[in-house]
Amino acid sequence: MTILMAGDLTFSYGRKPVLEGIDLECRRGEVLGILGQNGSGKTTLLRLLAGYLKPERGSVLYRGTDISAMSSSDLARIRAVVGQSAGVNFDFPVADFVMLGRTPYLSRFGRESAHDFRMVEQALDLTDTGHLQDRLISRLSGGELQRVTIARALAQEPEILMLDEPTSHLDVRHQLEIMDLLGKLSRSMTVITIVHDLNSAFRHCGRVALLHRTHLHSCGPPEEVLTPEAIREVFSVRASRAEGPDGGGPLLSFSLPPPDPDRRDVRVHVISGGGYGRTVLHALAGRGYQVSAGVLNEGDLDLDVAQYLGCRVITAPPFSRIGENERRRMEEVAREADAIVVVAMPVGEGNIENIRFARDMAAGVPVILYAPSCTLSGLDYAGGEGDAVYGALRQRAILTCSLGELIDRLAAVTT
Repeated sequence: MTILMAGDLTFSYGRKPVLEGIDLECRRGEVLGILGQNGSGKTTLLRLLAGYLKPERGSVLYRGTDISAMSSSDLARIRAVVGQSAGVNFDFPVADFVMLGRTPYLSRFGRESAHDFRMVEQALDLTDTGHLQDRLISRLSGGELQRVTIARALAQEPEILMLDEPTSHLDVRHQLEIMDLLGKLSRSMTVITIVHDLNSAFRHCGRVALLHRTHLHSCGPPEEVLTPEAIREVFSVRASRAEGPDGGGPLLSFSLPPPDPDRRDVRVHVISGGGYGRTVLHALAGRGYQVSAGVLNEGDLDLDVAQYLGCRVITAPPFSRIGENERRRMEEVAREADAIVVVAMPVGEGNIENIRFARDMAAGVPVILYAPSCTLSGLDYAGGEGDAVYGALRQRAILTCSLGELIDRLAAVTT
């Protein structure tokens, strides 16, 4: 039975289209996984389905009724949403935290009824967190907090449970436990979840919706959608499929495609930091580009990857500010580069010189700005200067919002 129907969903952030013409059916009694590269619009699609965002074109229908015509309280009784960040700004017992899920059913000054307490108890039982009900939120592990957050959502008595990468930042065991839990919950409700791991989607999702470059690439059972050909097209990696060791379904393995011989003489300088550039460094080096990186402080996660890949790297001491010496070395490397790739990352006084450098270089060499979220907001830790420098860079650079788009634009400007 179809519970939620999306038709021709189209949405943009500013002038940048994020989703175009999405048609999607969400059925009762299934786990529907949403997959795609970073920046492909997964979270935006989930927020549209939840009614947090309004589409520029198209609609989302709940049992035939457009959710845009529903009140927020009515929507809260239909669907519950678990976002990526389960952090809380207060500290009180788990049972009280889960009781917040009953808010849509309480009057402004109303007290909890016996039914409210039963729903909380049931939610704790379903998520196997009843033994935690008296523990403070701050004392929970990552896996426990994720289960408790799901319990709070279940206390809303939703028909539809929506989750944005519920297994991110969890270890392998807790990832499996959360996905197993979602499978059990789908027996009595519709579960829509963004999935990062393709093997997890194979094992736990009845259907998957694969996003690619603002469009719905395909939707259906994982074995039909996640073919090696589709994975190569969407994620730019090679995939092979074999049976898992426990008979629990197929197991995918991945590798980078062979280097492009036409790219071996093309030099690309990558400006990143804090781990935000790891995927880009792997992708460019794997395609045969001659990659340099920096300035990166010693101990930076991107520095570890760049050195592992054999990239030429410009470094600075740990926690130090990028100064004139580092900028001069970066200029020497960049003069030899055919293009510069800037990965959007938080900037403070220590590393803002990297972004200033890219802004200044954009007049003489192609600069590609890679912002997977399609927005540069929330990255400024330099008292407003970060926003100003990013704004100027965005005017001069080529903005890309997915890894596939970055690869295509880089090939175009260096051919």
